[in-house]
Amino acid sequence: MTDLAFDLLFWCTLYIVVLLVVGTMGRQARQDDTLADYFLAGRSIGFGVLLFTLFATQYSGNSLLSFPSQIHREGLPYFMSVTFIVGIVAGFTLFVPRLYALSRSRAYLTPTDFLHDRFRSPVLNYLSAAIFAVVLMNFLLAQLIALGIAFSGFTQGQIPYWTAVVGGAVIVLIYVLLGGMRAAAWTDVMQGALLIIGLAFIVILMWLQVGSPTSVFRTVRLLDPEKVANPSLTVCFVWLSNFLLLALGAPLYPQAIQRIFAAQRLRPLRNALAALAVIPLFAATTVMFIGAVGIVLFPHLGPVESEQVTFRVVSHLVESDALAYYPVLMIMMAVVAAIMSTADSCLLSLSSIFTKDFVARVKGLDAAETDRLLRWAPVFSIGVMALLVGLALLPRMTLWGLLIIKFEILIQLSPAFILGTMHDHDDLRGYHVRDILAGLITGLVLTVALYASPLESLGGLHFGTVGVVVNYAVVVLHRWFRMGVGARRRGLTVEDGLGRAGTV
Repeated sequence: MTDLAFDLLFWCTLYIVVLLVVGTMGRQARQDDTLADYFLAGRSIGFGVLLFTLFATQYSGNSLLSFPSQIHREGLPYFMSVTFIVGIVAGFTLFVPRLYALSRSRAYLTPTDFLHDRFRSPVLNYLSAAIFAVVLMNFLLAQLIALGIAFSGFTQGQIPYWTAVVGGAVIVLIYVLLGGMRAAAWTDVMQGALLIIGLAFIVILMWLQVGSPTSVFRTVRLLDPEKVANPSLTVCFVWLSNFLLLALGAPLYPQAIQRIFAAQRLRPLRNALAALAVIPLFAATTVMFIGAVGIVLFPHLGPVESEQVTFRVVSHLVESDALAYYPVLMIMMAVVAAIMSTADSCLLSLSSIFTKDFVARVKGLDAAETDRLLRWAPVFSIGVMALLVGLALLPRMTLWGLLIIKFEILIQLSPAFILGTMHDHDDLRGYHVRDILAGLITGLVLTVALYASPLESLGGLHFGTVGVVVNYAVVVLHRWFRMGVGARRRGLTVEDGLGRAGTV
């Protein structure tokens, strides 16, 4: 085993020990054996921890691996995806302040709790919970795959892919089962800090060894002019589609919403979201720079090989300069940290949805009875992790493909949260569950049907983007038609009906 592989294994082992210690501390800090304490840290997370845990959760292993590979495949115009980060925060502002206020007064545990309280529909409850579960399993699977690729890529296969997948899954299971949300959030602080420091080092190293961003871009223009060419109209539509996917989809991550529920007060939450719009810009710009440097150093990688462009770049830095050894080792640790911080959040949210949204609702349990289901959370967590480890060891698709698919499904719940938080349940002007279900089912069916077709996209728009546009249109038109019918029955105009008629 090379020195780099041995040192990476040593420091990762030390890092894992720290994670387990933090997990134990989280268990000791538990105030009671309730679902709210385990899954939401007793709703006591302040500004600092909230900022880092939101950052670490949103900025996953996908970001460090898939975005550079996209730059390598698509070219430098893809740098505009840095704006996606700001779009995510903008998406949060559309519904989070109202949702947080409701979560404090109604004691929400999962995102589906809001939908149950607002729309009172078992069909919407189970459908939304199923969508969240599928998205989380997709996201957790992507993290396990990324973990295997990371160790295998950094050590050039000396640490096998399967060893990293299985070992990482076991470690995440242990410290999450020990400390719940507290352990996940506290480790996110450490992981987020490590990520920021590691990315700062890689920028300096690439600048010194390969050149400034300006010189790198000039070199790319000489090597492959197509990768710096002005984007076509289709590419612009792809960007618009990606922006909408992230701006409307990422804020709906169950693990992100549950961190909103866990916030101690509204003001620290607002401050954390404001900071979240700035800090990730550095991280996003850095990973894009990695992709550009990858074009310069490895211009002939194929689509599959480009998945490992991050590892190839950092390995080159070590080979070129011995002084880069420890900074690169830190970068490797930052990649592992980003993956682990997202994996633990996905596992926690999956367990809470299984416990509260499926088992408790099927059995019709009250709050006290639901808390007794906490003992089943470890059983479910172990079962789902074992299933996903098995899937991660099978032949796989690209990380970018997994990233896009989950957003195209998740985004269909956007109208339920954004339009649903505009009115209370008993507000006569509010959207009825039939409006939301009509749009949701239409959007899902259309998205799946387009995926089943031979089309690759619709003029650059993702199928999920097209689906959610139709989704919103159906929701609004269905409400207009429903209230218009009610108004005519009362001898009113349609406009009167929209203002005065109750939900049907």
